[in-house]
Formats: sequence, C-alpha cells, structure tokens
Amino acid sequence: MKIVVIFFILTSCALHLPYNYQDYVKPEKVNEEVKIKADIQPDSLMQIVSKNEIDSLCKIIEEQTFLIDSLQIALEISNSRVAVNTDFVIPDSIEFAGRMFDLTNERIYEKFQTIYKQELRSAHRFIPRSGKYFTYFDSVFSTYNIPLDVKYLAIAESRLSPFAGSRVGALGIWQFMPKTAKGYGMKINSFVDERKNVFKSTVAAAKYLQNAYNMLSRKGATDWLLAMSAYNAGVGSISKVIREQNATDFFDILMRVDETNNYVWRAVAIKLIMENQTEIFGKTFELQKPIMHKNRLVNLKLKGYYEIDEWVKAYNTNFGEILKLNPWLKIYKRQRKKYSAVNNVVLPPGEYSVLIPNRIENENVTQIEQEFLNENAGYFTHHTVKKGDNLSKIATKYKTTVAKIKSLNVLQSNIIYPGQKLKLFGQAQKNNFHIVKRGETLSNIASKYKITVAKLKKINNLKSDVIYPGDKLHY
Repeated sequence: MKIVVIFFILTSCALHLPYNYQDYVKPEKVNEEVKIKADIQPDSLMQIVSKNEIDSLCKIIEEQTFLIDSLQIALEISNSRVAVNTDFVIPDSIEFAGRMFDLTNERIYEKFQTIYKQELRSAHRFIPRSGKYFTYFDSVFSTYNIPLDVKYLAIAESRLSPFAGSRVGALGIWQFMPKTAKGYGMKINSFVDERKNVFKSTVAAAKYLQNAYNMLSRKGATDWLLAMSAYNAGVGSISKVIREQNATDFFDILMRVDETNNYVWRAVAIKLIMENQTEIFGKTFELQKPIMHKNRLVNLKLKGYYEIDEWVKAYNTNFGEILKLNPWLKIYKRQRKKYSAVNNVVLPPGEYSVLIPNRIENENVTQIEQEFLNENAGYFTHHTVKKGDNLSKIATKYKTTVAKIKSLNVLQSNIIYPGQKLKLFGQAQKNNFHIVKRGETLSNIASKYKITVAKLKKINNLKSDVIYPGDKLHY
C-alpha cells in the first residue's frame, strides 16, 4: 500500500511540474547524439568532445536536475501535511471554561465542524509550540483566577508565534495593538517592542481579561466567554451588544461580526484537537521544551541607554541566542540600515527581564556587569565628526536634538571639528565647572576636584593638555 501511495505522489508531482507537457520533447539518447573520439596515447587517455556536444549534455543534465528538484519540493510539501482520521467523531458536548457547549443542535454542529476543520490545518504547528508556553500561561492565569482554558485564545490569536502580526497593527502571541499595549505597561520604541515579550504580554493579557470580566460582571454578565469575546471586539462593543439585545449569556447573544462570532468557538475547537490528537492524527506530537527549560530571567534596571554586547559576553552567550530568546529586542536601525556594522542591540532606560541561557557564569561576570551598569556606560554610541558635519545634521541622523547633544557634550556653541567624538545618548554632565586661572594646569585642576586628567579631558573634549586662562572646564 505504501509503494502505491508513493508512486501516486511522484506521478502527481510530475504532472504538476512547470513544463508545458504538450511541448516537451524527449531528449535523444546520449550515445546517439554525442560522438566521442578517443585519442589513446601510451601514458594517457584523452576524450575529445566538441563544445556543442558539451552544451547538449549540460542541457540534458539541467533538465533532469530540474525534474528531480521539483519532485523533492513536491514531496516536502506533501510530507508537511499530517494525515487526519476522518472517522473521528466530534462529541455531542464539550466543556470549556466552566461552560458546556451543546453540539446536538444541527445548525451549531455544522458551524463548529467547519471551524474544527479549519483549525486542523495548522495543528502540526501550534501543538508542538504549546509545550513551550502553556506551563507559563497556566501559572499566570492561576494567579489571576482565570479559567485555564482561556489560554487557547493565544493559539486562535497567533498560533503561538511572537512574530505574528495583523493587517491592522496587532503584534505578538497575544496580538496587542500599540495603544492597548502601552496602556498595560509594555514599551514600544526604536529599541524594544514588548508585545513580543511572552512574559510581559501574557501578564498584560491576563489583566485585560480580568478587567473585561469585572466590567461585564457589573452589567450582570458574569461570563468568561463574553470576557473572551471582549478580548477580540473590545469591552465597549460587547457592552453595547448586551445592552441592545438585553442578554447577559454568551449563548443568548448574536455577535454581528463573524470574526467575533467565531472567536470563542475557535478556542473550543483548538482544545478539542489538542486533547484528542492521538485519535485525530494517529500520533502524539512532540512538544517543544518549556520556555524556562535551561533558561533564566535576569532583571535589569537601567537609567541610561546601554549596548549589551559586553553584558552578553559575560554570560557566555552571543547575540544570536539572546535575540532568539528575546524576540522583543530590536536591532537599532542607525542610518536606516537594518544589518550593518554600525547597528547596535540597545536597551533604553527602564526595567527589563531578559531571558538568558542558564549556564555556568563567566568568572568575570560580576566585573563586566558592573562596568555595564556604571555611569560611564550610560550611553550606547558616539559619533565621530566628519568634514561637512554640523550639529543639526548629526541630530537628525541619530533621531535626537541639537540641544541634547550640546548638553551631553558640554558644548558652549555649535562649533565642532572633524575627528571630535560626540556622545549621543545618556545623561548630561553635571553643570559643575572651573574657570582656568593663570598658571593652572590640567593636573592641579583634576587633583583639586578629585578626578583624573584623562576624565577631565574626556568631559571637555580636549585633545591635548593645553589650556588657557578664562577657559571653562566642566568636571
């Protein structure tokens, strides 16, 4: 039986190749088309083949290679699909979030069966991913007293992909819109988008659902199914439907928008599929490891902008791993080039929980972390002034202001010179300064204010030790 199926697949694939079958001419046999003259010498065997004959051979090889590649692609597509047991019987009722879904009604059954078949198409993707996230979802929902079945909404929303986006701008596993995300404490800027942070977004989703449930309960609708509908349509929309239809039960309300109408039913169908995968697919899918498996969260509280390269090295890892574990981190697009030598992975001021591999720490980790967090690391890049640069041009390039650059670099005017290094982000220097008097040197001024000459020069952008009476030096 397996041989027949494979033969059928190969035959079907061949018939769907991008050839015009009618125009295809079978190539002549190689031994009839190519004549090889052998010139045998005592110490060598030479085959003399004309250029036209070689081209003819190459053409035949290319055609056969194309045929093989096409068959391989077709087989890969075929193998990615999972066989479904058509004899699986959908039960008469399904319990979900404390409510019973009655499928004995023929109209409701037909509707559910259609949704069920649609969800089957991507089950081979979302079932394995559930192993990565569901343990964490359960812990959060338990904390907020939310029925654990509500977690299936995440699959209906995004197929459990943190990179999932919608045409209207929703993003992440829980598909938050920017305004709503910011309202629930998630940061969205040039450096991070915490809608793709599973930890932040799951807590935000739980808070939203809890708030929706509480608000609808005050209207007499103590129904988690309606709270779930509100996650899709908004609390205001569901409140309006409750008022207009004078109903407070999910099963008594008619949703006017198909997406919202099917939203909860999709989650129910997904639960049915996941709990009966052996009966439906004839096998149990291998689950991905939980997100905290061999990983741990490190909490950071930053007062400035930080490049995280040295910090990453301190944990014996690399940017690739960090970005994979933390898809909410962005590569800062300097000069609008996404991947170039001048781009950085940067964390702006704020509190963050970064997921890192749970390895034995580098013996220098404490020292490197301290360097990462000290005040001198409170910015992530400089700009070296080039011929033709001016402060306005530089500020526009780095999305900052002339005033900020002047403040950060203690500039008294807009005059800059080629080779000068300008600090671009971070905290402005304290407005402490010293007016140079006759006979003073950098050494005795630095000693007076208990700083080093090197730091004094750096703060004031001095290229040499030469100073003049009347100069204003910040310290």
